[in-house]
Amino acid sequence: MRLRLKATHAVLGMLCVMYLITYIDRVNIGTAASEIQKELHLSNTQLGLVFSAFAYPYLLFQIFGGWVGDRVGPRLTLFVCGLVWTAATIFTGLAASLTSLILMRILLGIGEGATFPVATRCSSVTPSSASEPSTSVASLTKRRTTLRR
Repeated sequence: MRLRLKATHAVLGMLCVMYLITYIDRVNIGTAASEIQKELHLSNTQLGLVFSAFAYPYLLFQIFGGWVGDRVGPRLTLFVCGLVWTAATIFTGLAASLTSLILMRILLGIGEGATFPVATRCSSVTPSSASEPSTSVASLTKRRTTLRR
């Protein structure tokens, strides 16, 4: 007997893998920081600038990327975001100076910033009978507040 996977389950699985990859991309710089600092001869201040170069575009694109996802659609937005953060991750390893490293971290922040709001939007457009599992998994990544009357 062959197990058939519903499309909503496949999408949910891909979103979970995407969440994992974006998390690893976000935090891997901390693991490699000492080696990067030695190789590029960076001071602690310059290394801090590299860390913050990711945070500000990530913050802005949480909002802007969610808006783009609502206008363009989650499929195209997630595809483009995936291309951007994949390229940024690859080119981060090829960075040879402080400037190139900062530019790649900014690009990574731009690419990853939109993924969470768009993925949450993507999981909320599933049919109502199947939306509870996908929405509950998506809500594990962010805090939801409900208003009570």
